Amino acid sequence: MVTPDFQQILIAARQLPKSAQAKLVAALLQEHGSAHTPPLEPLTGLSEAELQALATSVLAPVHAKRLTQLLRLNREQKLTRALQAELDTLLEESDRLALVKAKATYTLSLLKA
Repeated sequence: MVTPDFQQILIAARQLPKSAQAKLVAALLQEHGSAHTPPLEPLTGLSEAELQALATSVLAPVHAKRLTQLLRLNREQKLTRALQAELDTLLEESDRLALVKAKATYTLSLLKA
């Protein structure tokens, strides 16, 4: 039995009708979400104004500027270990902020439902 590689699977998936592609994507996302990703938990104990503030928050301008600089250096492969560690820290901060924003937005949508 021959196991197809990723490129062969992509080629086969692209040949499916659009409706079948949509079903495939939905099935893959559903399976991935249930097996690997915990459901998004709403934030509790916050007012609607506090949730709105969190939902619209952004990375501090000085951190956003530094992140952009470090990402540029990373693309150019000019990062030292110390700069790579700084980049990793800023990316983690950005990811945490994105998760808080998503939770706040999700909680707001539950309140309005």
